[in-house]
Amino acid sequence: MPRRQASLVLVLLLAPLLVAAPPARADAIDDYIKVEMERRHIPGLALAVARNGKIVKVRGYGIANLEHDVPVTPDTVFELASVTKQFTATAIMLLVEEGKVQLDDPVAWHLPRAPETWKAITVRHLLTHTSGLPGDDGFKALRAAGQRVNYTTAQLFDAAVKDELKFAAGERFLYSDGGYFVLGMIIEAVSGQRYRDFLDEKFFKPLGMRSTSVIDQWRILKNRAAGYTLRDGQLMNIRRVWQMELASHYGVMSTVKDLVAWDAALAAGRVLAPATLAEMWTPVRLNYGGTYPYGFGWFVDDRRGHRWISHAGITGTELSRFPNDGVTVVVLTNLGRSSGDPAPRVNAWGLTYGVAGRYVKGLLVGPQKAEADADPARTVRLRETLERIAKNEPDPTVLPLAASYFSPLGRTVLGERLATLKSFAFVTCDDTSSRGTERHGARVSRVCHYRAVNADERRYYSFWLTGDGIVADIWSSTE
Repeated sequence: MPRRQASLVLVLLLAPLLVAAPPARADAIDDYIKVEMERRHIPGLALAVARNGKIVKVRGYGIANLEHDVPVTPDTVFELASVTKQFTATAIMLLVEEGKVQLDDPVAWHLPRAPETWKAITVRHLLTHTSGLPGDDGFKALRAAGQRVNYTTAQLFDAAVKDELKFAAGERFLYSDGGYFVLGMIIEAVSGQRYRDFLDEKFFKPLGMRSTSVIDQWRILKNRAAGYTLRDGQLMNIRRVWQMELASHYGVMSTVKDLVAWDAALAAGRVLAPATLAEMWTPVRLNYGGTYPYGFGWFVDDRRGHRWISHAGITGTELSRFPNDGVTVVVLTNLGRSSGDPAPRVNAWGLTYGVAGRYVKGLLVGPQKAEADADPARTVRLRETLERIAKNEPDPTVLPLAASYFSPLGRTVLGERLATLKSFAFVTCDDTSSRGTERHGARVSRVCHYRAVNADERRYYSFWLTGDGIVADIWSSTE
């Protein structure tokens, strides 16, 4: 029996074991989730935690549909939004394994209607968001006549080719839904199947993912969670009702149980060869020689010596895996925001990291006893750096390339957090000089962590610092 066929049979045999879990009980994870849901105004949430491919915790919290008072369960179906991109990337890599696509194929080889301006863009560039296609302002021509309810593939493609490229292919990273829409077109052109049929035949059915499908707004979908957002502090319907003929950038619907089964099959080499998956989980190398922490459909990074593979979706969804620790966490919520909607108060993300830190020793900063601050001047300087970033002021102590990735929304949210800042205190520094850690082409010698307390929360800020103290990157979490 061929390797893939045999392994898929094994998945079906093991499926009942993968979704089995001990009865839910109140514990530290439940306490953490319930506190965060209340603080963040999340109506409903489903959680699954797996260790070495086996579920150790699966539970629903809160309400899936506020109008009908329907509770969330582990079988509740959520719109994954950009968590979809890992399925699209995996589909492309399956075609690569079959010899039907090459990563360095120009897009025009598979889509003859591609414009001349795309001639340098390859499949690899699309997978890694380094094509130069626009980000949030993509498909601009579609919005000229106002929002629509239905969009054909032809309409989306015609709008995409009219968008102005932001930079030369491979020059930098810019998260682009348009790039993953074009990948969906390549999947359909090469396979001769519709995107939804390809995923169903190659992934969902063989892996027993019975609650997973590509979005169809006309279909009555059992156990589907309603979507919500925040307006002026009040929960409102999110109103994501459009139907796109090709939804390869956002359209998979699924449950936490199905996603754990998917993750286990990926990790065990039952979907792609291990070498192929390793390539997907390798940071992209840009034209200038440095890397960015994104692979093919996944963010790929390291936190405190723990490898971290993850992706989130705008609808309040997230999947994180820590492969060296054997831990995977899936959190699906029904609190999100619509593309282009600032709604900075919506904050449903980061919970997978907080949950994982309660299983992976040493991942979180919070439980660590604060050390004596050996460099108080640096603490003051880094707090002032945050203030300048929020105000969009130049800062010579920040690596210019790192500063270019701070988004307007990120600055707005940071400014809100700093407006009620009560304290900013040193916790510890991790020595990374022996790890070869790099950020935006700069060698990082240490990552220093600080505890910031404001009127709403306790947050931990991590600064990637070069040997001469230049800030090469910044990240924060409430843990």
